[in-house]
Amino acid sequence: MTSKIVLDLKGVISPLNLLKCKSCLKSMEKGDILEVMLADVDVVRDLIMIVKRSRDEVIYKKKMADCICLGIKRGSRIENR
Repeated sequence: MTSKIVLDLKGVISPLNLLKCKSCLKSMEKGDILEVMLADVDVVRDLIMIVKRSRDEVIYKKKMADCICLGIKRGSRIENR
């Protein structure tokens, strides 16, 4: 079953906000959705670049009155061989 977690990082400074997002994604299952709320446009750009390099996927980006919301779908985990 897919779940959705909302992570409000509007008042968190960089790079701590990126680390919190990465940590949250690591604890999620494949297909789960993480909605991240950020106030800093530069951090949004950085997070999108990080997600593009991973197995996760940005599924939406919404501009709100006081923040930008990113929806990130958790991808498959890398298997150890």
